[in-house]
Amino acid sequence: MKAKKIVVLIISLFLFSCNKNKESVTFSKKKIQAGVAITFDDTYVDQWYNVDKLLGKYNWKATFFISQFNSLSYEQLNKLKRLKNKGNEIGGHGWIHLKAATFEKNNGKMSYLDEEILPMIESMRQKSFPVHSFAYPYGSRDSLTDTILLHEFNIIRGTTYGHEPPNLQKCYFDDNSRVLYGLGIDNNYPQFSIPYFLSLLKYAKENNKVVIFYAHKPVLKATAKYETEYKTLIEISKYVQANNMKFYTVSELYLKEMSKI
Repeated sequence: MKAKKIVVLIISLFLFSCNKNKESVTFSKKKIQAGVAITFDDTYVDQWYNVDKLLGKYNWKATFFISQFNSLSYEQLNKLKRLKNKGNEIGGHGWIHLKAATFEKNNGKMSYLDEEILPMIESMRQKSFPVHSFAYPYGSRDSLTDTILLHEFNIIRGTTYGHEPPNLQKCYFDDNSRVLYGLGIDNNYPQFSIPYFLSLLKYAKENNKVVIFYAHKPVLKATAKYETEYKTLIEISKYVQANNMKFYTVSELYLKEMSKI
């Protein structure tokens, strides 16, 4: 009889322990703070530096994906360092700026790494820019290049397009993936519309999501392809600040993914 009581007691303690653990998991899980990750591609260091000063009053920050790092002047390197020291992230965008999926398919994994990735990583490291994130030139990617690059970087960014309803867009951070999809906000893109971009932010705010945007050359007035007007960036930044949202760098999203917040 005593043995039966002991068995019942042990089972009860075990079940109580399991329930307690379930409760602790439930209560420790937090929702991510809604926000935006604004990213820029290519070599427009001077323009990035200028727009950073313009948007400083919104407490913004961004991720700048640099390509052709060896072409930068001494002054541009100093500007990149200042951007980094202010909390912005400097990521990689290719040593040559190759179309990853096409080049890898035609030349193989090792040629792609040797010509596009490893020289960039080493050159940036030597100048005190360790690289933890990467954005695909031209958005050219596939599952194989993702696998290759996720051995070299913590998180990578591709692209998405279109004027989909906010709930169908792919430009939101997914904390189960290390591959992001950014929506282009340059003036020449078909989906360009400041009200549309703000509607994505509104959806993100209401659903605790983070929008991923990408741009190239910030300018006062767009006159060519791959230019984003100050007005667009100001309206996005004003909305984020006014609605108690957060600016993220890409690597901060990687940390969110790792912690599963």
